[in-house]
Amino acid sequence: MLRIAILASLLIVFSGCEKQAEKTETTSKETAAASIPSSHFSTTRPSDVKNLAEVKMASKPGEDVVFLARVGGKANPFVESHAVFLAADPKLVSCELMGDDDHCSVPEDYCCEDPDMLKAGLATIQFVDDNGKPLKTTALGAGGLEPLKFIVVNGTVREKNDDGLFIVDAQTIWVGGKPSYNEPMSGSMSP
Repeated sequence: MLRIAILASLLIVFSGCEKQAEKTETTSKETAAASIPSSHFSTTRPSDVKNLAEVKMASKPGEDVVFLARVGGKANPFVESHAVFLAADPKLVSCELMGDDDHCSVPEDYCCEDPDMLKAGLATIQFVDDNGKPLKTTALGAGGLEPLKFIVVNGTVREKNDDGLFIVDAQTIWVGGKPSYNEPMSGSMSP
């Protein structure tokens, strides 16, 4: 009887921890949504948009750019303490599009992609304050941002180098849907 009471107590404690973790994640997304002004998000998708890699290759710091990408590029594309995240060119293949369900435990990772293609096709996107510093909140959840979703970024190139660095200060972002194995571009035109 004592064992049952102990097990019941542990289940209550662990379920409380699980609920706390869910509450923390929800609170984090709500904080991001409240901290990043809604003016940074558009419900209208710009038409005739080039892919990230093409725009990255042709752009220079200080230039305004618009490109299609997907949130992702590594296992955790969002920075927890700042409104900064990674985006990948839509032609790069993330793990969830590799085919079998057991391919990788982290769908937003691009671990099987060619390193040179990653270098050419990744960007760091950030929301900045009036002083050009990233906002001190996560971008996860703001405007519907989450791993694997298509996005159209309209912003200004802050920094670029030959080692693959490409940082864009986002002015507005359109957030679309997610692709599927059978339709890798689904979500690129609508949420």
